[in-house]
Amino acid sequence: MKEVKLFFQEGNSDKVYYARVVPAGAAVYDVVVQWGRRGSTLSQGKKAVKVSLEKAQATLDRLVREKLNKGYEAMSGTVKPAEVAPPMGEGSGSKATGVRKRVGRVAQLLNPVEGHEVERLLSDERVVAQQKLDGNRVLCHLVDGEVLPTNRAGQKTSVSARVLEGLAHLPSGTVVDGEVVRHDEGEVYWLFDVLEFAGEDVTGASYEERFTRLTDELEPGLVEPVRVLETAQTSAQKRALYERLQQRGAEGIVFKRKDAQYTPGRPASGGTQLKCKFVSAADVVLVENAGNAYRMQVYENRRARDVGKVFSGTTNELRAQLDAALARGQRPVAEVRYLYATDDFNLFQPVFVRVRDDKAEHDCDFAQLKGTNRAVVETDE
Repeated sequence: MKEVKLFFQEGNSDKVYYARVVPAGAAVYDVVVQWGRRGSTLSQGKKAVKVSLEKAQATLDRLVREKLNKGYEAMSGTVKPAEVAPPMGEGSGSKATGVRKRVGRVAQLLNPVEGHEVERLLSDERVVAQQKLDGNRVLCHLVDGEVLPTNRAGQKTSVSARVLEGLAHLPSGTVVDGEVVRHDEGEVYWLFDVLEFAGEDVTGASYEERFTRLTDELEPGLVEPVRVLETAQTSAQKRALYERLQQRGAEGIVFKRKDAQYTPGRPASGGTQLKCKFVSAADVVLVENAGNAYRMQVYENRRARDVGKVFSGTTNELRAQLDAALARGQRPVAEVRYLYATDDFNLFQPVFVRVRDDKAEHDCDFAQLKGTNRAVVETDE
């Protein structure tokens, strides 16, 4: 049977991806994959389950093609991983053919914190808080009268003409960071940071200084639908914001150190900018392994309804158990945590928690799903 071994090395990334076609019965085959950091215990799953040899090989070919486009390299007698991953721009990522070119700054990304850590951050006067928005991260670069919007990776993206017009009066050489959110009144670009001001790099300044420049020097030049996201400064303001966000079903809350510089990328752990998401839980029926993720259903008026797929939170051992149960014709009930149900009722960012042996399929009711409130909540003065 066909087997492919790939690797990716660049900067902090040093990972492998293995895929192979294996027999799974009479004239049927699985596509088994393994992935993870090189030298560590690899995760394992299946991208196709009990399909024809032709379909299995096509699935394997597609997986390899996707990985090669992202810069992965095939291992061979002459091509092997280096002992130490090369620096950024000199490794596998520089060989990617299916990735858009980086044309702007890379965004600073946030690490998550659990609910039990929130109290410490609410009490810490060195930390400010903002609403966690449910939109698309966009950095806008103003160059010679033009506005260049880029995504979190620094790749060119697009925003509405009204957003571009709302930034047109800012000085050339300015780079702002924010999130585009769709509200009932249309698209709004919420700003919460500035990286360059009129050609001056301010990423080395503290967040408190950068936010002050944003509100004092840039906000007067903004035109709708571009706005500055309000920030809770004191412990009392942060607690009030936190309570209102929870009451109104918002996505979560963000905490930022006042003294922190702007650091692109995501730290391995911790960091100076953190996020706490308000999660919900639901019981769902797992009906099939749909390519290394499990299709979930709930019941609405006794009729089954798909609500997305879940993979995060599963382990190699658990996936083997679930696959075996599904092969026997069983439909396991599972508890999952999720951020919210989308407008078409798919669970957003579901995470597997546990199998519910004490629950029947039809106990997984549609009414348990919760949506989200994208409205931006004002802070107390």
